[in-house]
Amino acid sequence: MTSVPSLLSETHQCPVPGGVLYLNELGSGPLVLVLGGISSDRQAITGADDGWWQGLAEAIDPNQFTIVTVDYAGGNGESEVVSVPQTIAEQAAYISTALQELGWVEFHAVVGGSYGGLVALELAQDKLLNFERVAVIGAAHRPTAQAVMLRALQREFVRLGDAAGQPERGTQLARALAMLSYRSADGMDQYYPDPQDAVNYIESRGLRTVQRSLPRARQLFEVFGPALDSYRIEPYHIEQPTLVIGFDSDQLVPPSLLHAFHEQLPDGRGCHIFSSTYGHDGFIKNTADYAPVLKQFLELPCS
Repeated sequence: MTSVPSLLSETHQCPVPGGVLYLNELGSGPLVLVLGGISSDRQAITGADDGWWQGLAEAIDPNQFTIVTVDYAGGNGESEVVSVPQTIAEQAAYISTALQELGWVEFHAVVGGSYGGLVALELAQDKLLNFERVAVIGAAHRPTAQAVMLRALQREFVRLGDAAGQPERGTQLARALAMLSYRSADGMDQYYPDPQDAVNYIESRGLRTVQRSLPRARQLFEVFGPALDSYRIEPYHIEQPTLVIGFDSDQLVPPSLLHAFHEQLPDGRGCHIFSSTYGHDGFIKNTADYAPVLKQFLELPCS
């Protein structure tokens, strides 16, 4: 397992229009931008080996690369902006501005999972920053109907909670439904033989999100969700060598969509579908499975 405790992480506060973005820098070598899911923060890979995406260090070794992570504008973490980005393009613009402020414009790669995969695609398309290669995990060029329906119901929970005078409960239920959509039916059945334990699990995840910050939790459903729903990109705009990774049990970004996306890329470098009992959350839970493929992609010449 990759050891990183000897490496120090540096935090950067970057001014952006109407606010500030917080970024972490860890490691040494060519820059790799790592972008996590909708509720993530910049503590993805840490020098204390306790990052929420720490397994990714097996593919993106901080002893070999400089890993850059970010707190999304309007998301969890410390970034603060007056105008919360309403689209993936606006989120990417904030990040691009911050990175340019630091003088970081030449990147070995951008690696994005879920929501972060869409931000990665937007940055790659925008071309204000130069990414030698792109890797997306559990993300594609458009949303599925099922994903849009699920997020619509999440927003309705938030609205009904407000109408009932219970905004915390409404947001908690929205997050619980989101957690249900992130996991697979087989996986939940396997890990929770007593179904009530599964109910308790998704309820607890919802409560934790609300307790962290109710206003920011609401934004995940009222702002970030619609941004996911409206996102569309033409695959031919992604000209960089691009690796696509997904999971057979993902009900939000299914293998069929990932294959269709990869087939339309100008320089697709493989669409790898891994078996997972975790559904969409395989991008966090199954890093040991896909790390070798990602590591090889990052280390091979792409010219």
